[in-house]
Amino acid sequence: MVGLLVAGVSADARFSDYRGVWASDSAEAVITDSVCIFYAHIDSTMQATLEVPSSEILHKTVFAPGGLVSFPEDVRPLDIVRSKNRIVIDGQTLVKVEDIETTTPYEMKECRSKYDVGDCLQQWRLGAAFGTDTGVVYCEVNTNRHMAVYMVNPTMTYIRSAATRNNNNGTLFFQNIRMMKNSNTGEYTMAIEPDNLAATRDDLEIDNSQFQPDKCTFTPGGGIYWSLISFGPDKILINGCGETYHVDRPVSPDNCCEWIKFEPYGREDYFLR
Repeated sequence: MVGLLVAGVSADARFSDYRGVWASDSAEAVITDSVCIFYAHIDSTMQATLEVPSSEILHKTVFAPGGLVSFPEDVRPLDIVRSKNRIVIDGQTLVKVEDIETTTPYEMKECRSKYDVGDCLQQWRLGAAFGTDTGVVYCEVNTNRHMAVYMVNPTMTYIRSAATRNNNNGTLFFQNIRMMKNSNTGEYTMAIEPDNLAATRDDLEIDNSQFQPDKCTFTPGGGIYWSLISFGPDKILINGCGETYHVDRPVSPDNCCEWIKFEPYGREDYFLR
């Protein structure tokens, strides 16, 4: 996990009450004890808000048609309330699609054989990192089944959410929300899956024939297969579509700001290994 780390992490009681990944067809939120990233499709815009009260981070990004990106200054803290088995964030009703349990730092598994790769890819990424610097706001939250990023810097705005699945051959990555403006490449994208709730709630099904060590594979349905290149006790290399992704085993609390408990996949997943 790469991030701008900040000293001191404290839980926000308001967030702890709603911890988890939540979704609807027009919105999504990932909430830990200290972080909330909220995405929403509102009218013709895509909007995202990052809130980390313990670090006084409150930042909002709005993508509009025509390549327009704005960062409102009059941002208010997110309004989160419970409604039966749902939550409502700034008027958007969402249902829980994944539980999250935060934890104190713990010793993560070493990757000693190919049969450890799937567990290690899942476990080593877990956690939340966040921080700010001049012109930069950054947050990454990786749960057992989802990856969320909020990044704004002078040359690129990259905000996305994705469902993931791992096995001993690599990672299946399905990006269901993407907000990207990149001045280096000219890309401008604002998109959310039309069936976003199902995309976040349903488990991804891995097709092992799609893993290719010398390339990544794009499926017609929007999945991306990041294939295993090599592994060692503390590092796994996978093919990340034009670059090699290094997944390192965290060895100290300094590797992230907030730790998330590892939840192994169900028994049926072992047949996919």
